[in-house]
Amino acid sequence: MSKRFKKITLKIEYLELEFEEVDELSKKYSQKFDKEFYDEMCFLKSLQNEEKLQPECKPQSSPHSSPLVQKIYRNLAKILHPDTSLREDAEEQFKKLTECSDNDDLVGIIKMASENDIDLKFLNEEDYSLIEQAISETEKKIKTSQSTISWVWFNSIENKEELRKKIYHMIGLNEEEFRKWKLEVAGIEPAS
Repeated sequence: MSKRFKKITLKIEYLELEFEEVDELSKKYSQKFDKEFYDEMCFLKSLQNEEKLQPECKPQSSPHSSPLVQKIYRNLAKILHPDTSLREDAEEQFKKLTECSDNDDLVGIIKMASENDIDLKFLNEEDYSLIEQAISETEKKIKTSQSTISWVWFNSIENKEELRKKIYHMIGLNEEEFRKWKLEVAGIEPAS
């Protein structure tokens, strides 16, 4: 395996672990945030219902695999396909490979090559450039998850009351209107 390919795969493995960890924490923080800000979210939803805002739903088309993903897929499929592979987990590996291809997951497909000790000697400079771009996209996804309101709420060292006020401002929540709504709905003053 070339040193360049090995470095790329190690970087990908690290990023995949980082992404998995951040994704798990992000989901956990989001659930906790939703509980802590439940009243505030209900208030905002009630405002949306009054204004009869309907979110636009656009059908999402499934991505088509890029030429590089297709090229790597074909090469890996020759080795991992259950009809040609002697591996016990060939069917499972092939399903993962197909899923990566279907999702145009260049990082995932490179990781599979690495996990199966398959050197992709046919990669050229342009291919490596595309892989580096895919790695950058994964890094952006990680940073995006770490910049959500729920992530900031649970990882900030800032005073929670000051941070709550900033969050209210960010989500467009008027504190006075929220207090009035809380009194009307529950008959009690909201906890601050």
